[in-house]
Amino acid sequence: MDGTAPSREADSREADGREAEAVGRSGLGPRGRGLFGRLLQGLRGNAAPRREGVVVAVASGKGGTGKSFLATSLAVLLHKSGRRTALIDCDFGLACDHLLLGVKPTLTLQQLVSGQCTLDQVLCTSPCGPRLLPGASGVRRMANMSDKDLLAFARELGEMASREDALLLDLGAGIAPATVLTMLCADWIVLVTQPEIAALVDAYAVVKCVAQLNEHSRFLVVVNRVGTPGRGEMAFQKLTEVARQHVGVQLHYLGEIIDDDRVTQHRLGQLPLVATDPVAAVSKSLFDLAGRLASACGGMQQRDVAPDQGVEARFKQHRLFL
Repeated sequence: MDGTAPSREADSREADGREAEAVGRSGLGPRGRGLFGRLLQGLRGNAAPRREGVVVAVASGKGGTGKSFLATSLAVLLHKSGRRTALIDCDFGLACDHLLLGVKPTLTLQQLVSGQCTLDQVLCTSPCGPRLLPGASGVRRMANMSDKDLLAFARELGEMASREDALLLDLGAGIAPATVLTMLCADWIVLVTQPEIAALVDAYAVVKCVAQLNEHSRFLVVVNRVGTPGRGEMAFQKLTEVARQHVGVQLHYLGEIIDDDRVTQHRLGQLPLVATDPVAAVSKSLFDLAGRLASACGGMQQRDVAPDQGVEARFKQHRLFL
């Protein structure tokens, strides 16, 4: 046994030497040899795991379902529960989360991906606690990001995930390529809909589109603006039955949000309702949702992930096939 380890070590050194010699004889050049060496290193699986928080994408099939209202409220509640929480406004070109959180940003995601500022310069701390990476509003270029922009965005996603326990991504409505790509890189997708046929049809379209690209995507469904308690679960049952029959995807019910006039009466620029009126019926619904979300996501805390399974790596992998 004493001779085994040295023997294996010698064999490994010999193999490395053969690989280096083979690469040296190739016509790759210094840059190519460096790339080839890094590839070999990655294939050996020697890279250490990294720590990342849970990444949750908040999505919807159609606009007006209350997706941004839910995303900002969950960010506030998760922060209040003691978790390091950040929200990224991923409604590329039509951002509004800064208005819902009472923040007036001077820099946005537009300047970040173009290299005009650093992540720490663009991040804002909202009055209620969670940090916000604000998106751009009314910028056509951001609605159709270039490949270079997407790669820069992926890098910043990975950096933020390494800092937070919970990273929420507030996506634009629908199935635009950049929106679907951002959904695919998340650990969980919270799909927001309403108990009406148009909203349910569009929610199913999102499930179908994402499942075609990744059948293992995990969906948590929230039914918003429910007038009668229990109607949200009825709407979910209709959606999940169609998804199971036609796509083969299992959806999970996160809960319903009661319809409350105080939401529509809430003015832009005011702090979120869960902070200003925590005893309101809708605030109680949101509080319960936040607790169930944290439980479904394994406690919503940082954990070890393999280098090729981090959010940045997943974003880049799916980008190749979208």
